[in-house]
Amino acid sequence: MAKILIIDDDGTVCDALEIFLARDGHLVSKAADGGKGVQAYQQNAPDLVVLDRDLPVMTGSAVLKKIREVSATTPVVMLTGHDKPEDAAEYLRAGATAFLSKKDGLLKALDEIDQLLGLRKKAPAPAATRPVSPAAAAAGRGIVLVVDDDEAIVNALATHLSSLGHEALQAGDGERAVQLARARQPDIVLLDITMPGKDGVEVLRELVPELPYTGFIMLTGNEDKKVAQACLKIGALNYLAKPADMAAIDELIKGWILCSPRH
Repeated sequence: MAKILIIDDDGTVCDALEIFLARDGHLVSKAADGGKGVQAYQQNAPDLVVLDRDLPVMTGSAVLKKIREVSATTPVVMLTGHDKPEDAAEYLRAGATAFLSKKDGLLKALDEIDQLLGLRKKAPAPAATRPVSPAAAAAGRGIVLVVDDDEAIVNALATHLSSLGHEALQAGDGERAVQLARARQPDIVLLDITMPGKDGVEVLRELVPELPYTGFIMLTGNEDKKVAQACLKIGALNYLAKPADMAAIDELIKGWILCSPRH
């Protein structure tokens, strides 16, 4: 696959892009300001650059100029919160390959990257008929299903997620999780691996083909690490060790929703 450099001071955007690009097999490097971005470009010679317009130390336009001094052919995708037509024209004249707005979501940027690299993703069949949830459509909030046979863990996670504006669904076993997931099509499932009856791995295998726009985050004890890593191959977004790091969960959810075609 390709070497991709992301230059953006927005950590959520960087992390979200990295998650999806890395899952596609790309080697991703990141820089949080323009100066470090130029250094990273010179050191890594990436196949493609995703570049924010408004950066500390050195602006996006200055970084673009430096890149074009080295290479006239490296694709540079401008990704910005400002999307005035005159700005787009200016950057395209300066050598940018594409000019995209963050307001349109990161899925468009990922599609553009695929096109520039000559890649095509397999489109999931159910995508056209999946409804957009009102909660997920508003301000980056989503529907999150918490699945664990430990009631205290479920309650703690659900309370935290609700405080952030998410709609938190709860299931205490695998069978109930499958029922709720099919009925509500959540944006994220926080899924315990070890449960009596139908465990998290079985739930994951069953739901991944049916819910292509749902991100599955596995919750694991230390003894489950190898199983958790195997879950990534099945289709899990990531895995986290218990006790769950709330900040890490928040960032993963933000990143997934930011990239979701449902928003």
